[in-house]
Amino acid sequence: MENRRQRARGNHKAVESGKILISGDTVLVPKSSVLRAKLTMYNVNSREHLIQFTTTGVARPLSGKKAEVTAPFEGRIVKSFIRLGQKVKTGTPLFEVSSSDYLEFVRMFLQSGRERELAEKNYFRKKEMMESGVSSSKELDESKLEFDLADKEYEKTAAILKIFNLNPGDADLSQPMIVRSPITGEVVQTDITAGQYIKSDSDPIVTIADLDKVQVIASVREKDIGVVDLLDQVEIFTESLPDKPVKGLVTYIGNIMNEETRSVEVYIECENPGKILKCGMFVTARFYHKLNNAIIIPASSVLQDHDKCFLYVQTEPEVFIKREITVTSMPEKQMLVHSGLEAGNIIVAEGGIYLQ
Repeated sequence: MENRRQRARGNHKAVESGKILISGDTVLVPKSSVLRAKLTMYNVNSREHLIQFTTTGVARPLSGKKAEVTAPFEGRIVKSFIRLGQKVKTGTPLFEVSSSDYLEFVRMFLQSGRERELAEKNYFRKKEMMESGVSSSKELDESKLEFDLADKEYEKTAAILKIFNLNPGDADLSQPMIVRSPITGEVVQTDITAGQYIKSDSDPIVTIADLDKVQVIASVREKDIGVVDLLDQVEIFTESLPDKPVKGLVTYIGNIMNEETRSVEVYIECENPGKILKCGMFVTARFYHKLNNAIIIPASSVLQDHDKCFLYVQTEPEVFIKREITVTSMPEKQMLVHSGLEAGNIIVAEGGIYLQ
């Protein structure tokens, strides 16, 4: 009999404290209890809410909007066509180089073109002779193979020139190499000197950038990354013009966490009126994240149990249930609830500590 009573006490895990009865996560508080006056209730509801937070970032050119240019072949600079700050388009001549290596590639290209032309003429001649019964099918097949090989060699040499952003149609043994801009933009750096000898692995001597739009790479802390979505609005502030924020949109959220800073890189694409944002500039980024059905509760309702947060939900007039929740701190002593509550719940906003 005694053992049965002990098991019953163990199953219910109930202790009586004054007029409050606690059984597991359930707390019974009679209306007559003096503790009822210490409990403040709060009706949970959902509403539209705009989350804001700030962090730091660095302005960078958009991918594909910056090109560092050097000569693809060794040679001596003959002439410059540009000046610092000049607007250029794709294909605009930048500088001219006299290069024996370049001329050798041009010679190979022109020779392959002539060989292709001869092989093509031979193939069509054999085809006509085959149709007239003068030539054999074997000779036609051989001429076709020669033509195919010559055509592939021509395409290969033409591709080499294109790789170096050189137009095969401009190939001329009597002309020096002209290096052209690979993108549309502005000359933001140039170090061209007529007569200068450069190697193919030399540092870039011209930098072209299109800075009408730039991107800001912001470091977002681990605790904030959950409230960042693609296309969220961001305002970028600079020290030089703090009253003129630049507007941007989130275009990419990184998937690699920096273990030292516990932050993730978030990419923000921005219009750049007046070139306010300079590449390499440190900026402040203010994020705005809109929640349509946010549940926000008083911070006083949330209690801590080791590494977990919980509160008490009133399910009946005298019954309160301990419930684990996940939350994020907000200004004005509020908490944003991520899980564990829903609109319509009634919680203990103050006095929950008396129910433990």
